[in-house]
Amino acid sequence: MARGGSSGLLKCGKGTTYEGGMREPAVAYWPGHITPGVTHELASTLDILPTLATLAGAALPKVALDGYDLSPVLFGSGKSPRQTMFFYPPSPDPLHGPFAVRLGKYKAHYFTQGSFHSDTTPDQACHGLTPLTPHLPPLLFDLESDPAENYDLLQSGAGPEVLQVLKEIKLRKVLLEQQMGFGESQIRKGRDPALQPCCVPNCTPKPSCCYCS
Repeated sequence: MARGGSSGLLKCGKGTTYEGGMREPAVAYWPGHITPGVTHELASTLDILPTLATLAGAALPKVALDGYDLSPVLFGSGKSPRQTMFFYPPSPDPLHGPFAVRLGKYKAHYFTQGSFHSDTTPDQACHGLTPLTPHLPPLLFDLESDPAENYDLLQSGAGPEVLQVLKEIKLRKVLLEQQMGFGESQIRKGRDPALQPCCVPNCTPKPSCCYCS
């Protein structure tokens, strides 16, 4: 299909922080080590580095990492150590922070926004002209029973368990925002003519003589 394609029963598509824009299947293949099967454990591309480092017996870099070792999931020896996931929009900023937070099977949306990559769906919440919308309290969904994010738990009389989950999600969101450091945008630095491609490397004077036909 055009643009973002179809995400099936999942809500919206690429460019949004709904499940249709974030959730993807994954395949792990290692004959003799990984037993064939299916798991619904939570994982992220952030977990690839720590997992491969563990499998290779390599040391991790001495920097803060957001990933986890998924070996227990791959080898069927335990659950995923990842229980929380923070969802940012395509252009994140410190003012808004994460648009959505997942904890286990629950997901809370603090902000939603459409995307032109999701215009193929009839859902107006997904479309490119749908503006940034804050949600306080957040929209809260049970992704196991409602992966399409249709039924806000807080609109249907939330019980003590749901309220406790919401409290825990809020706490984790606050802790993340306190620790998160946004790096300087490399794109906004502009262009340095001294760094442009030079197809005549021995020319002079540089950079004015550098050009590619």
